[in-house]
Amino acid sequence: MKQDYLLPSPPPPAIREAMAKAVQRKEKGLDVYDFSSGNIGNLMVSQHIFSRMEVTVADTVIPDLRAVAEGLRDGLMAANYPTPQGVAYSPTGGTDPIRALVARYYRELHGIPIEDDASDRVIVTAGGQQAMTAALRSIKPGTPVLVPQWEYAPASGVIKAHGLEELRVTMKDDLSIDMDDFQSKVTPGSVSYVSMPNNPTGYMSPEQLRDMVRIMVAYEGAVVWDAPYLLTLLRLDGKTASYDAMLVQDTLNALREIGEEYHQHLCILSSLSKSCLIAGLRFGFAYGSTQWVDNMEAIVGRENLSSPTPSFITGKEVLRRFLDEPRSYEWVCRVLANRLNILIEETGPHLILPGNGFFGALYVLVSTGNQPCKPFADRLIEESGIVTVPCNQFYGGEAHAVRLSLVSVPWTENEDGWIASVKALKSALS
Repeated sequence: MKQDYLLPSPPPPAIREAMAKAVQRKEKGLDVYDFSSGNIGNLMVSQHIFSRMEVTVADTVIPDLRAVAEGLRDGLMAANYPTPQGVAYSPTGGTDPIRALVARYYRELHGIPIEDDASDRVIVTAGGQQAMTAALRSIKPGTPVLVPQWEYAPASGVIKAHGLEELRVTMKDDLSIDMDDFQSKVTPGSVSYVSMPNNPTGYMSPEQLRDMVRIMVAYEGAVVWDAPYLLTLLRLDGKTASYDAMLVQDTLNALREIGEEYHQHLCILSSLSKSCLIAGLRFGFAYGSTQWVDNMEAIVGRENLSSPTPSFITGKEVLRRFLDEPRSYEWVCRVLANRLNILIEETGPHLILPGNGFFGALYVLVSTGNQPCKPFADRLIEESGIVTVPCNQFYGGEAHAVRLSLVSVPWTENEDGWIASVKALKSALS
């Protein structure tokens, strides 16, 4: 398959390749006499640093989060006890056992026909942000990249800094993508970047994603699909948000069909940070062609000789338990629905919401009317202590909206903190 939009596969950095081979032999139980790197943490990994370490999961843990808590427990133990594995270097793209779990994730959630041992088509990264950066920097400079008008701001920065040609695609009042405008801007060998569900608008549409992929395939291009919010999806019925398990299942089924049919033309970025509440672990991953993953490995390996070892060890345990028992996102979605309903009730006229009955991701746009968003956001924080994100960089131009996060305020049973924050926002807006 032609992939003229990608840079040629580079040779792997010598140190990283040597380290990876040493790890692979150890995992197979073969003899290893390792002289590869300054991996000084290895001086301690056979030592029993801690005489006793005990981590137990509290009985009060919310049932939907128990698998996550148990994964964190097992990861903490594996990284530190009985020997401190987490102080040594480990491969930047993840060991084969971690990649096997990532392959399973893409097979089960995205419908990608990939076997556990296809380690050349998946990569583990220090967070979804690193996956996004490496994926975009794998594209040849000068390649046109289509980006929706509302889109994740850092992606635009990477596209421009890497010498790619950013082409913003118009979005309609309901926040859907104008497919006529999209079609008019596609050229042979171009690439499209899209977050779906979208950050910052919350827009989600499997049908539009399929249409975008079909068009790109017809032009021998590809789609970089940024999908960390795959499972934070709500039904939006008029002015009421709700978690609908059937809606999520139907959406996942539609997305699996896209992945199964068009996987050769997709680079899919994801993480567990949103669905498993582990953003601080920096544990992301990506699926792509062998050439795409080769480029990503080289980019990450040049900048980080080693992975964040404790994060990868812990992330592996959380991912394993999530795949065996995928429940944590259900609790997250119920919290999101409740918070969004409170926000709609108090500040409804100021919100910019998708018009197709879906709401995804973790953010809401608030209209600033005719006022530019930067001074508007500055006044909110200076006069009321309310912190929002101005949206110029998300919009690719002057925007009249700020972005609110639905998850920055810690959760409590009665949501007093969230309610107080929303009421302060309502007062400031009025």
